[in-house]
Order: sequence, then C-alpha cells, then structure tokens
Amino acid sequence: MKRTFPFLRPWVLLALASAAVVAALVWHGHHRLAGGYRQLLTAAATTPPVGAPEPLFNDAYHNAVALAFRDALARGDVTAVYFNDSVMGGHNDDEPRTTIATLLGDLSGLSIHPVSGPGYAATLFREYARLIAQAKHKPRLAIISINLRAFSDDWFFTPRWMYAATVDYLRLLAAPPTLADVPAWLVSGQDDPAVWLAARTRRDASGHEALFQEINARRNRLMAAPTPGLSPDEAKRRQFFIKNYMTDIPAGHPMIGDLLDTAATLSQAGVTTLFYLTPIDMEGGKSLVGEEFSATASANARRVAHALTKAGADCLDLSALLPEDRFVDRDYACEHLDLAGRRRVAEALAAHLAPAANPAAGALPR
Repeated sequence: MKRTFPFLRPWVLLALASAAVVAALVWHGHHRLAGGYRQLLTAAATTPPVGAPEPLFNDAYHNAVALAFRDALARGDVTAVYFNDSVMGGHNDDEPRTTIATLLGDLSGLSIHPVSGPGYAATLFREYARLIAQAKHKPRLAIISINLRAFSDDWFFTPRWMYAATVDYLRLLAAPPTLADVPAWLVSGQDDPAVWLAARTRRDASGHEALFQEINARRNRLMAAPTPGLSPDEAKRRQFFIKNYMTDIPAGHPMIGDLLDTAATLSQAGVTTLFYLTPIDMEGGKSLVGEEFSATASANARRVAHALTKAGADCLDLSALLPEDRFVDRDYACEHLDLAGRRRVAEALAAHLAPAANPAAGALPR
C-alpha cells in the first residue's frame, strides 16, 4: 500500500509558506521598529546643535537624565531612589550646597540615587514609577517629595509644561516595541517607525481648565484685593504666597491622582515607598496673608496626606516643620531651604525610615 504524506498536500504547503512569509514580515517589521526606537531614544537625549531653540536643550538634558536612570536600573545600581524638585539642592553661595539626598545618605547609610530638577512633580514621577515597574532590577526604596505649589496650575498637565516632552520620553523608555506592535504599525500607513512610536506618547490638552478655575477662584480674589499698609516688596511677596499655596485642593485633584497612581505602581512592583510633603514657610505666609494662609495650607497638606494614607501609602507631612529663617529666596515665596533646613528635612526622613532597620521590620536597602 502506497504511503501518503498529508503535510505535503498543496494547501498545507501553501499555508506553511504563508505563515513563513507572515513571520518574516513581522520579524522584519519588529527589526525596523526596534531600530526606529533606538534612533528616537538617542536623538531625543542628544544635545541639539548650537543655535537650536532653548527648550530643545532643556528637553535633551532631562531626557538624558531619564535614559541614564533606565540604564542604572538595568545594571542594578539603584537600591534607593529619591525623587525631588529644586528643593533638593542648595540656593545660597555662602554655604555648602549639599543636597538633601547626600545628607540623608550620610545619616541613614543608604546609597541614594537622586532624580530631581526644577519643577519636577508627580506628573513626572508617575512615569518614572512605571519605568521602575518594568525593570528587572528594582530599587527597594523610593522617596518622593510632594510640593503643594505643584497643585496650583493646570500647566503640569498640558503640553505647555516644561517637562511634557520628558513625560513622553519616559513613556517610550517604559514601553519598547514588541512583536505585537508590528501589525498596528504596518496598517497605520506611517513608514517611519520613529514617527509612529513618538505619536503613541503625544499628550493632548488636560481638559482641567474648568476645575482649576473653580479651585483657584478664592486665590484669584485674594490676589486682586488691595494690600494697604504693605511695602511694594511685601505686597509682591504676598502675591507669591497666595498664588503658590492658596489653591483649594480637592480630593479629586489630578495631582493627587498622579500620586495615587505612583503609589499603586510602586507597591505592585514591591518597592517600599515614602512620600512626604516638603516644608512651607508657614510663618512668612501667615504674616503677609493672615490666618487664612496657614489654615488653607494645613488643610491642603492633610487632604493630600490622607488620600495617600487611605490608599495604604506611607506619607510624612513636613509642611510645617521649619521656621521662617530656614527659607531662602526672601523676595519670593518658595520652598528653597538653607543648609540647616535641608539637614532638618534629612533628619526627619532618616528618623521616619529608622524603624525599618530593626530585625522585625527588615533592613533598609544599602
């Protein structure tokens, strides 16, 4: 009896050939996507040529910070990460500019990788958290500062924000192209893989304009009110205190949403996380704005801390930690601290983290 081989039938061979062609197309497509991805990452983190618009230099620098952090994660070099804004460092040439991260490392023995920059906020930290969650080697500890001034403007949630491009870049870092992306790219009609990949992370307007008009209504009325008895400099500084801290922060504020997303992402990744509210010049604000200032700032701090605590996150409220003389930049209302103030913050963080060093709780990461 003559043996037959069904797998040699023409339709079977055609199916196998078709599958091979599809596999080759997918592999080739992924190869091109991966090449476009590497090109996009490199170009976005490379210093632009002389004469380029200033924002491009800013984007390239902060994208490079994000890329370096991803690479440090990949090497397993990040055991503790500290996210902060410009409050991290010094602002006075008359004293050492030792950062809070360095001071905390000295006090606790932690090896800390700082990630900070002027205007950094939870909108950015959320994307860093997602990058951490994708890493093979995750830090054991994340410290995240919360600056209440970042809650006063929808700027942080729009393409107008100075770090909007870095938010997009971090999303790229956390989502390299896979084989599953190839069909969508092939049917998109966009031949350039870098252009297609960049479009996936583009941010639209926030849609929060109405919310910020509502929560800033009282703030804006206070700013428009007359200020009899104040010098021009005092009146100007009073305006800054009102603008920066007199927003009424609701539980549904989008910055709280970003903090909660960050907390959930890091918790699911197994990273111990400590949030803290950075100190505010309560005395200075109260002297220029009145009791309403301290009442509003304190209520906002409690509301933010409560939202995180309710979600199971550890949040330390340091908003009223420091007296007026620890704040610098006296012509402006901000959170910049002198060396003694930064040391106080580091001491408070170290004391809060210290219980984790006992045998029952497990050792702090080194």
